[in-house]
Amino acid sequence: MIRAMLRLALVLAALVAATPLVALVAATPLLAGAFKASIERLPTDQGEPFELVLSLAGRDSLEPPNVTPLARDFEILDRRKRSRMETVAGQRVEVNEWVLTLVAKHPGRLTIPALSVGGEASAPIDLTIAPGAAMAPPDDEPLSLAVEVQGTAPFFLQSEIPVVVRMFDRVGALEATAGQPEAEGASFSPDGGLKTYSRVFGRQRFRVVELRYTMRPQRTGTIQIPSVALKASIPTSPPGAQEQARTLGRPAMPWLGGAFNAGRKITVYSNPVEVEVSPRPAGVTGWFLPARSVTLRESWSRPPGEAKVGGALVRTLRLEVKGASPGQLPPLVAPEVDGVRQYADEGKPEATSVDGGIGAVVETRVSVVPTRAGTVTLPAISVPWWNVVANRAETATLPAVTLTVAASATGSTPRAPAVPIAAPAPSPLADGSQGGWSGRDLMAALAVVVLVAGTVYYSGRRRRPAAAEPPPDPADFGAVRPLGAGRGRMAGRPALAPLDVEAAARALDAACRSNDAAAAHRAWLVFGRAMGGMGAPAPRTHEMARAVGDLSRHLYAGGAEGWDGRALRKALAAERRAARARNAGQARGLQPLYPTPR
Repeated sequence: MIRAMLRLALVLAALVAATPLVALVAATPLLAGAFKASIERLPTDQGEPFELVLSLAGRDSLEPPNVTPLARDFEILDRRKRSRMETVAGQRVEVNEWVLTLVAKHPGRLTIPALSVGGEASAPIDLTIAPGAAMAPPDDEPLSLAVEVQGTAPFFLQSEIPVVVRMFDRVGALEATAGQPEAEGASFSPDGGLKTYSRVFGRQRFRVVELRYTMRPQRTGTIQIPSVALKASIPTSPPGAQEQARTLGRPAMPWLGGAFNAGRKITVYSNPVEVEVSPRPAGVTGWFLPARSVTLRESWSRPPGEAKVGGALVRTLRLEVKGASPGQLPPLVAPEVDGVRQYADEGKPEATSVDGGIGAVVETRVSVVPTRAGTVTLPAISVPWWNVVANRAETATLPAVTLTVAASATGSTPRAPAVPIAAPAPSPLADGSQGGWSGRDLMAALAVVVLVAGTVYYSGRRRRPAAAEPPPDPADFGAVRPLGAGRGRMAGRPALAPLDVEAAARALDAACRSNDAAAAHRAWLVFGRAMGGMGAPAPRTHEMARAVGDLSRHLYAGGAEGWDGRALRKALAAERRAARARNAGQARGLQPLYPTPR
């Protein structure tokens, strides 16, 4: 019987091994004709250039794609070609890409039309372009410089004010160097890199180069930004010759350090700018958030009505502020409530466009874990702010949320916070369907058949144990059975339950957040074993050694009351970095004799 099952398993293995080869051969013609268009980063306004990538997978084309339809709504500033290798449907194929740098000729709802190459066409792409924010040249000179303060007054002492320096060039400067804005009573720091695009003013084509800075006022009152100097070399030959040189590939305008010294040297100056910085309004205390509008939203991973003891619901808090910078946004804090444990994953504020204007946004994800059945009310969350339009104090508020918590299936209180893990999406088949038996399914079935056959075969040759050993308790995370608990060759050795480093770290982090010294000590022992230690774990860093020492003194010398888990939680991050660095060092021990080319 056993031999017949093994023969059946070998036959299935041969069939499954042949299946991927057939699918591979059948899929090759489909891969060879994959031509698509994509935008790497959507533009925010008319003046911002962006890159359109046209990709052809599986083959190359002697002729470039036909991009003539783009001329209606877009201007092509640059074009180049590149190639790379990519895994498509399990195959390594060459992907050839044509990268076009585009700028919209006008704002509005535009469409990148279907483009073609070698008889294949890409799908059209719709996008919305906002009106450009670039100002016109300050004069009619061939080269000019302008400084613009963005945002809307009033500005306050805590404001981060965007400042843009623009060079307008209509002759093709050979070399240009501009100074950084400076002002008494304010500091400036660069915000991003160069931004280059083309514009037409008064039937003259200009190349505009932007440098952005963040101005931080250090006092109230009027702050003047003096003129910024621009030193450049402009060509002495006719502009048409320079345009021809740029067409042939010659750099037309390297900014901040060019490679050409020929041409006529000139120096131009920008306009001076004054910024009025207002003091904080009288009577306003606490966190001061001046803005034009503030919106506070929330969303839940599951409806709050489905709450149950031990199950985690992820609550996402989102704060959107128009007219403020990321540094001005306050942290979003969920108040502590009896009956639930809350673990916040603090987000990083980011600059973005809010309702068509300059603004910032921050998101905070809070895992809400009920600890008892019944009704639990999460208090309202409020963010006070100063309305600069109406010149008054206002408050953005999320209303209170009431959870009706059902008892857990076991009726027990959770030992550690449950962390929701997203289930992986089902793998589609080669034809895009989700059903049927794929080669991967057959391989899994084969593995089960072989495992069962081998188990039955070898179990008949081994001595039956006197009594079956009970399985480890899954709830007893990281338990060690006593010596001698094993059977056969494992007798006399400690039997360890499988440990999950990530789960151990989350349990230790949760205990630190809730300032539970006893739970933190247990979680630290489990974490140390999960990291590869036996017995009492040895810290890898001085921070962890001090934090564990303080924890032990609280538990065994002065009691657990008043213990603060922040130090241990901070040390945990350093401990994990040290472990990763050590593992990486071991992995780099031997280099391959024949490195795989990247």
